Amino acid sequence: MLRRLLLFIIFLWTSSSYSQDTIPYQNSFSSNILSTKNPSTSISFSGFYRFLGYVRNQQETFPNNSGKTLVISSGDTYREPMFLLKLNGKTRDNITFGADLMINSLYKGPSTAPQPLTLDLGLNMSTSITTKHGIFKFKSGGVSWYRQSRLTVWGNRSLNRMSIFERRPQTPLNKIPINRYLNYYNSGLIDEGIRYGSRAFQGIFLQGSKLPFNFSLKGVIGKSNFNRSLLETSDNFTGCFQLKNTPNNSSKITYNYLSSWANIDSLSDDRRNYFIHTLEFDKKWNKLQVQMELGLGKYQDPTRNLGYGEAILLNIKTEKSAKVPINAQLYRISPQFVNVTGNFLNTSVLEVFPNVEGIGTTVRTPYQSPMVGLGSPVNNRQGVSINADITLGQLKLNGGIGVFTEIDTSYAALSYIHNVNGQTLSRIYLFAQNWGPYNALNSTYRGIFENVNISDTTATGLANFKKFFNTIEFQAKYNNKIFGKNYYIFSLTRLNSCQKNLNILPQVGEQALISQLSEEIDLSVDMSKNTTLVFSYGIEKILGNASTDTGDSQEATATSTFFEKLGLDNLFRYTNARNQKNRFFGFGLDYQIGQNAMIFLRHNRYRYFDPNFIENHLKGWETILELKINF
Repeated sequence: MLRRLLLFIIFLWTSSSYSQDTIPYQNSFSSNILSTKNPSTSISFSGFYRFLGYVRNQQETFPNNSGKTLVISSGDTYREPMFLLKLNGKTRDNITFGADLMINSLYKGPSTAPQPLTLDLGLNMSTSITTKHGIFKFKSGGVSWYRQSRLTVWGNRSLNRMSIFERRPQTPLNKIPINRYLNYYNSGLIDEGIRYGSRAFQGIFLQGSKLPFNFSLKGVIGKSNFNRSLLETSDNFTGCFQLKNTPNNSSKITYNYLSSWANIDSLSDDRRNYFIHTLEFDKKWNKLQVQMELGLGKYQDPTRNLGYGEAILLNIKTEKSAKVPINAQLYRISPQFVNVTGNFLNTSVLEVFPNVEGIGTTVRTPYQSPMVGLGSPVNNRQGVSINADITLGQLKLNGGIGVFTEIDTSYAALSYIHNVNGQTLSRIYLFAQNWGPYNALNSTYRGIFENVNISDTTATGLANFKKFFNTIEFQAKYNNKIFGKNYYIFSLTRLNSCQKNLNILPQVGEQALISQLSEEIDLSVDMSKNTTLVFSYGIEKILGNASTDTGDSQEATATSTFFEKLGLDNLFRYTNARNQKNRFFGFGLDYQIGQNAMIFLRHNRYRYFDPNFIENHLKGWETILELKINF
């Protein structure tokens, strides 16, 4: 019986193999293009979903109530996507393309119009050509991030001394929550995404590598957010180019060029333009590295021709493996050397920050003689700074000191960046200039700075003196275990001052035009593999002297109520000028709910107060809940 069944199956198989079907097979209808075994294009997708719930409740507000007393919203009103879909593809002809599709918050209340699906950075296309002379890559389309040299194109990067309590949307997820704090303890760096340290350009990009005689090149011509025309219909372009030679593994020589121009009148050919040439040298000897960039630039517009100006950046640093790694920086950037895409602040020409609606306010940086941290150069300034690191068991210490002076006298004003409550205050009134009851606050992207007027002026409105700046920064990082749980403590102390005379150390007495002292402490505790508790405390004190703005309080106040109560007259003074005190306390939770999904909770209580400027009083709390899912 079994034998007969096997013979029957073999007969049917052979019959179907050698016969033709009477009814041909047809695929069911589909509007999709049929897939082939070797497709001409490969496409991949990635992205994230990010929900941000935000609540702010203010118990004390400015008289004009800038920012609502109670805010309950989805998102913190910055233009950052709730949903981002990254599309990347590559054709068989080696042409790659990519696009970032985004949707802003869907939870904005009733609306007759649906929330559109738009492009975040546009559609980019690129290709590469390999020849016997090298590999050439071309890219064009939407917005891309570009970096060249510190004097030409470079993002605002400093020494990464900061509080890491707050998160930014572009901050990627870690494998486990505690790794964010572990990485900061080990290296002092936090990954803020591809844009960190770079500038946004839209145009045509060129890159050449493996060229003869160890040369390489790159460049771009297009548009940036900087040096925009006053009229959106007017032309403005920025182009830059780099040619690098690497004779050996320990030496590099680089030439950089940048040119930027913008039409400023729709009825004439008047332009605002500047150009820059620089040479870079990079040399390593055993455990020592020397980096230097020399530059020559020129700025002109219809009302002024600043002529040529020089710039030099010199870094001398030892290897990290040294017992006490040292990084010394010397720089000089003349007031005629103007650029708003480099790694330094422009204080010479305000017009390169146009007040184009929705553009000028977002890129405006501290302009009037800013007090800045170490590693942040400013034009019309020269100086030297030294930074060092040392490790003592599980305690890591790093710090630096800097002395700087103006090259020429400048505007009779100062500006300082708030180290404490900076992000909190910026969320009250986004990208606004000269706001607050005394028109002194200016909001930037997740930060805020304040302007100070100086009374000791000339007839032309300039200060009667050159300004001198001093800075000290000190950071301590410690890791240990308690009840078997890892914890990390980060402490950051910063002291800045500006005065009329040269000093080695920052000044805090009457001789300082402005002195600023801040202390920030972060604590993170690894409760489990999926859970990390975080805490943060910050306090900031800003003092002015008689040459700066005077408040509207009828009585002078003590610079330290603590020392006043103790009767220690030598440790405080009475003043009618700035006597600000900012305070911040926050706690939160980082929780991993899946391999690519995390929840972040942050709650903080803040106060911004000055007894001499009666209307300068803000007090309240914020709560932020972030859900981020990568795919």
